[in-house]
Amino acid sequence: METPVRKRKSFSAQEKLYALDQLKKGKQQTQLARDLEINESTLRGWKKDEEKLRSLPRILENETGLQRKKVKFANDERLDSALYQWFVQARSEGVPISGPILKAQAEKFDRLINGNDSKFKASNGWLDRFKKRHTISQVLVSGEIHSADKEAANSYPTELKKLLEEGCYTADQVYNCDETGLCFKMLPNHTLATKTDSHKREGFKQRKDRVTLLFCVNKSGSHKLRPLMIGKARSPRCFHHVNMKALPFEYTNSRNAWMNRSIFEDWFHKTFVPAVWAHLRKLKQEGKALLLLDNCPAHPPAENLFSHDGKIKLCYLPKNTTSAIQPLDQGIISVFKQNYRREMIKRMVADNNSSVDTSLASLNLKEVCHLGGKAWDAISARCIERCWIKGLGPAFLSSTHDDGNDDEPEFTRLIEADVRLAEEALREYEHSHHDILNWFSADDICPIYEHMSDDEIVANVSGKNEAAPSEPETSGANDNDDDDGTSTPPPKVSEAVKHLEASLRWLETQDVDSIKILQLRSILDFARSQQSAANKQTTLDSFLKK
Repeated sequence: METPVRKRKSFSAQEKLYALDQLKKGKQQTQLARDLEINESTLRGWKKDEEKLRSLPRILENETGLQRKKVKFANDERLDSALYQWFVQARSEGVPISGPILKAQAEKFDRLINGNDSKFKASNGWLDRFKKRHTISQVLVSGEIHSADKEAANSYPTELKKLLEEGCYTADQVYNCDETGLCFKMLPNHTLATKTDSHKREGFKQRKDRVTLLFCVNKSGSHKLRPLMIGKARSPRCFHHVNMKALPFEYTNSRNAWMNRSIFEDWFHKTFVPAVWAHLRKLKQEGKALLLLDNCPAHPPAENLFSHDGKIKLCYLPKNTTSAIQPLDQGIISVFKQNYRREMIKRMVADNNSSVDTSLASLNLKEVCHLGGKAWDAISARCIERCWIKGLGPAFLSSTHDDGNDDEPEFTRLIEADVRLAEEALREYEHSHHDILNWFSADDICPIYEHMSDDEIVANVSGKNEAAPSEPETSGANDNDDDDGTSTPPPKVSEAVKHLEASLRWLETQDVDSIKILQLRSILDFARSQQSAANKQTTLDSFLKK
């Protein structure tokens, strides 16, 4: 028999989730109810609503919604989720939205979800409850759609600081990830082909040299995860006979080289979580982490993104604040693109026997991985930490670099030497000095996620969507449309040894650092050991055949 409680207390969603976590850690329900001064039946009710409570960070503007004492869920959760997904996507694409538009879209979704049984009518009262439930302060959106919400951007670091203190997270345990588009063959004279951003976006969608990249770093800069590249082809020719694990980038594909929920969820569970565990184990720190994430429509609901033990989870940034506070957007991605284009120019200059067009034709995804790997490796921990401080400085108690200034050389990567190098390499093209400066960041507005139709949104909330993006079940062009030419088989080990020996003899005649010679010798020793093992196997096979 339960002990009656004298007074009734109200709890925020965050406090309820904390209590449920205590139960999972083994605390007795009776003892927890006594500590909280509530009935055990109240705890059982929280457990019944746990799935809904854990979805709140995604639904209710991150931590702000979790502070509420009372949370009222929608009568039709599928309709509510579909409309909110549509709203977020429309906002991110700059579509003006008014109250009547929201009401009409809600009625349309209800017809798609419930068919002939649809009887829903969107009233003004329903609209007010929807806006309150999702903390939408103003539905009518006009010219300021793409400008950061200054109030949310200014207040969020304080909220994050409290979250980090409660979770006892170190600088090594706080991460941020973000996507960007990269047109890896684009030249300066192609960047200004269209006048408006909307036309540029459409142009970027049609480019065959476009990929989407996903980057992830922690606050201390001690951990830069291996970037993910998303292309169009399932099996590009340039990757045939290549050990994919040895490439600087991971590779996957989608129909339009865009991020989608399936790819992101797969990356989170199969790449992010294991990499974080391994890194923190190496640092002898607890295997817990917090991933800061923006509200891109391609990101799955929060309830799908946590490790099996619940210690690695995510926290969504406030909507429409990415440009102001997201660390990767404070200079890290820009520096990567500048580094990449510098490496691209160096490659053209080194290949002085070829024209620019010929050099670009040979620039396949494997080469992009290696050029991008150099560009990513060149970003220092100092640069990363300064970008965190620039965006979210007040959230952290102290930092080695706490001024967040961006006027140091690490942030001002476009030095005159880079521009002169680009002008020299591209002298056969007509372009201005200004065109080259724009070229280093021209694909910043390149789309990174696929626009979902109303039917796809309904399928997603109804659980009818495919586990992975559908791809044509054909081979040929679709599998290899990111590369020209045919696949070249790898050389035999005896050929590799012969050419490495010749390369070593040449390198020893050059004025180079001795470390380079030692590195080449190490590669030659590896090739010789592989040749020896192959010869022994051949001898054994011949003996057994006798």
